[in-house]
Amino acid sequence: MLDAKLLEILACPHCVTRPEAPPAGKRKGEFEWVGEAAAPTGLRCLQCGRVYKIEDGIPNLLIEEAVLPGGQA
Repeated sequence: MLDAKLLEILACPHCVTRPEAPPAGKRKGEFEWVGEAAAPTGLRCLQCGRVYKIEDGIPNLLIEEAVLPGGQA
């Protein structure tokens, strides 16, 4: 199980380097859990929609391996 504080610390590596502003009320590159809260399968960026998989309890934040909105890798 991953700590909820992790969402406050991590940010989408794609969005933090982009000039676009985040959605109103969100911080740049903010994540939400994908899957069940007790055992999430990924992190979804609320700005760009990329999903970063969680593998063996460790978020994989490589931009090249993220799944784009619509299911494209």
